[in-house]
Amino acid sequence: MSAGAVAADTTTAAGDNPYATFPSVPKTATINGFADRIYALLPECARDCVRESTGSTPCPYWDTGCLCVMPQWGAAVAQCFVDNCQGDDVHVATSLAISQCSSAGVWEPYWMIPASLSTALDQAAAAEATT
Repeated sequence: MSAGAVAADTTTAAGDNPYATFPSVPKTATINGFADRIYALLPECARDCVRESTGSTPCPYWDTGCLCVMPQWGAAVAQCFVDNCQGDDVHVATSLAISQCSSAGVWEPYWMIPASLSTALDQAAAAEATT
């Protein structure tokens, strides 16, 4: 089989391509593609969390969808939420993260984090915030 035949066999029509519907992504970001649009809406306790380095991923720092599906990056952000926030602040931060990933075209559960951290976020959200 020639190289041209292989390429023809692996071509996916735009209608069959699940990635064809992803929103366009600006190829620049001030913080990173995940943080920029939600930073000002985040509780203070969660703001440093979304500044987590994207270096543990193969993602360009500006690619929201890619960051959302990288469990190693999502885990670091989620752990930071757990360590630094409680109560409603956890709900707000988690909801914003999920919304950001959903709007980037990521499939459910939208923000990919380990199950253990999902449980830890639920526990932190149930805790009363201390002031």
